[in-house]
Amino acid sequence: MLRGIYTAESGMLTAIRDINVKSNNLANLSTAGFKQDRLVTTTFAEALAVRQEVRTTGKKYELGYDAVRGRKALELKTDFAQGALQETNRHLDFAIGGNGFFVIGDDREDDEGEEIIYEGKYYTRNGQFQIDDEGYLINGLGHYVLDDGDSPILVERYDFMSDEFGNLFSADGEYIATLGIFNPRNPDLLIKKDEFPFVILDEETAELENEDGELELENLDFDGIIKQGYIERSNTDIASNMAGLISASRSFQSMSQIIKTIDGVVGKSVNELGRL
Repeated sequence: MLRGIYTAESGMLTAIRDINVKSNNLANLSTAGFKQDRLVTTTFAEALAVRQEVRTTGKKYELGYDAVRGRKALELKTDFAQGALQETNRHLDFAIGGNGFFVIGDDREDDEGEEIIYEGKYYTRNGQFQIDDEGYLINGLGHYVLDDGDSPILVERYDFMSDEFGNLFSADGEYIATLGIFNPRNPDLLIKKDEFPFVILDEETAELENEDGELELENLDFDGIIKQGYIERSNTDIASNMAGLISASRSFQSMSQIIKTIDGVVGKSVNELGRL
């Protein structure tokens, strides 16, 4: 009887997390470059098959009396599909057509002197840029937009131009810099963290050893295009997220009702047993 409560509880927790994920997707419908998330869940039968194998971590999961039954959230996956490009005619707006991310620099450190984010850089598809008081190209958080050499880009004025390869030129046609584009072989190494759109997961998974024995990021050549005066719209699917939100809410209500029913049965059983 009590096992049923734990099963329903796992369903409720999964439903709550699913509601939060889909609500966040819908809340960022107007956020340029936003990539929607999906919650990957499993049933007990699927979890049973997985737990009989040694996972990639080398840890073996044992099955027994304490095995959790019910629906469980496994992980959060980001959908990196291209969003629609929208023309804005604003010189400081940029969009990427194809794979890749703008490189943003942030050199902040925590109380222990460690970098807040891996290598002091994070990655985004949001190309709504600005110019600071010193003439550097920055994003909405005030962090530097980096060039292909990981250096801040000094544009000085708003009338600079960009070609489809991300090469920036002044109004006089003088070359300024080339936008840095990070094109990872495996985008799943990127995660969302706090206010940073994407960061490298960690040093062990983000770096591979090259022929010289040195560690480097697995960065593919950029084969897309850069469009100035455009932004990439969020790739959030409104219909599927709304439908999923309704389904998750109903699931939560159903699991809640199951727990109330079981609680009532247990309470009645205890009371009747007490009379004996």
